[in-house]
Amino acid sequence: MTKIDLPPEKKVGHLTLLREPRSITAKEFNALSPSERLDIVRRARGRQKYELLLEASDVRRLVRRLPSQELFMLIKELGPENVPELMELVTTEQFTTFLDLDCWRDQLLEGSAALQWLQVLAEGEEDRVFATLREIDQELLVLLLKKFLSVTRSPADVDDDEARSGAAGGYEVEYLDAEGGKIVNYLLELLFRRDEAFAAQLLEAVRWEQESLLEEEVYRLRTGRLQDRGFPDPFEALGVYAFIDPAGFDPAGYRKSGVLPGEEGVEAPGFALAAARPRNLLAEILAGGVSSGFCWELTYLLNKVMVADRTDVGDVQQVQEQTDEVYRYVNLALEHLSGGDLQKATGLLEEIYLEVLFRLGFSLTLELQRRATPLAKGALAPYLDGPFRALLDGLSRRKPRFFEGLEQEDRGGERPFSSLSELRLSGEWLGRLEVQAALFQEHFPFQLSAPAELRLEGCFPDDPEDLALSDFFLTALANRVLGRPFLPEPIPQAQLPELHARICAEGQLHQALRSETVHWLESLAPGAGAFGDYCLGLWEQEFCAQPVEDLDPRYLSGLIVRMD
Repeated sequence: MTKIDLPPEKKVGHLTLLREPRSITAKEFNALSPSERLDIVRRARGRQKYELLLEASDVRRLVRRLPSQELFMLIKELGPENVPELMELVTTEQFTTFLDLDCWRDQLLEGSAALQWLQVLAEGEEDRVFATLREIDQELLVLLLKKFLSVTRSPADVDDDEARSGAAGGYEVEYLDAEGGKIVNYLLELLFRRDEAFAAQLLEAVRWEQESLLEEEVYRLRTGRLQDRGFPDPFEALGVYAFIDPAGFDPAGYRKSGVLPGEEGVEAPGFALAAARPRNLLAEILAGGVSSGFCWELTYLLNKVMVADRTDVGDVQQVQEQTDEVYRYVNLALEHLSGGDLQKATGLLEEIYLEVLFRLGFSLTLELQRRATPLAKGALAPYLDGPFRALLDGLSRRKPRFFEGLEQEDRGGERPFSSLSELRLSGEWLGRLEVQAALFQEHFPFQLSAPAELRLEGCFPDDPEDLALSDFFLTALANRVLGRPFLPEPIPQAQLPELHARICAEGQLHQALRSETVHWLESLAPGAGAFGDYCLGLWEQEFCAQPVEDLDPRYLSGLIVRMD
């Protein structure tokens, strides 16, 4: 028996009663009210949800109170062939949703995917199989049959009475493949036994309907059904990523006017909440409980995002990733609008459409991307130092990402943005990079050549791809320390000991040099001192730390050296 956890609260009218969380038996579970049992089921995931349903004394009722999409995801996760008890209980409407979600590739019905569902259907009780075939949309059923057979002759074309009494009601059919033929032949035999007129009508339609026109019409009907569940057409879905100007955002212009359920007679979907792994401010809000309307709205938003990103809605891992993404962008918007105030953020979540919050959160990352784009395409881009290049690489993704090295120097990965602090940190580093661009393009007395135009023969590094802005700056600074103009001309290897003596003492950089350099850069461009401090840190770590007798240009950073 699966472990059943009693929720720590219970709704009684408009009141919420707290109770001691504990595990309960199947008998205690079935003693709860139907709404409480259903709530426990909705909170569960995967096999636990399946086992809870089987434990319920009113399993049929619970299954039919679950939204079709939630049931579909459960069955796909466990495998239709592994949950025959559930397949026996689904309604025709739910089964149709399974086909709608799983069997279409663009605007074409995929026969192989449909065959898997037909096989599961055919393995059920005969009465239920017959009821499903009679209740399902007839045009959809005809299209399904056309994927597996063709009708070559009808009873009217045959005079031989023996031919009329065949398994297909006297119709001569050709199956397109053996596997599909066995399943479809069984379904046809069942229909002819139970309702010969209906079966004959189907085969006449299979014979005479033009498949392309029929598929177009069935797709149109399928689109309408899915739109009711929050699945827009792909072009419309892309609007979920449309930019909203954060600076001019007015919450009053996006207030909710109500959210309608996607299905009548079922509970609000719980799969997005069950899969919830939000962090930060949004996690605190959700911990306080949400309304049925919020669950439907969250499902609609998630579905729109999945359509826009062409996510397989039957893949549990992909759905989990998309759910996490929705929470991240909504959290970004709430932190931005509320300043971290929980009460204010809760009010915003109740008043503003979730899709708008999602778009606003995404737009906050797009603002960073828009700042990053000219830097990534500029003349200095080939020479950016590692952390700044990684910053721009992350922000240049279709969905901008946070470079983890901004938080920890030893980290080199990326992750999606999830908090306002990550946005601010990235913005600060972009500001530093913008200042660097101003230094090299407006204030320094030299212009950097394109990589192909650099002459590095006899130098180290000798490959332009190994050079960064810090190398050019520190080489120019070294020339100034040695009494020459501030230019990034290679330093003769023989002068490295002299340079070391002038800028280092006891393995550290002279503090006076650091202070003077930072002050000078700040006088050129406010904020430029941070770049100088970063560059001088390279000297201290890799140049000053080396004994003079061990200086080797091949193992030094921050200098372009002409080898002897």
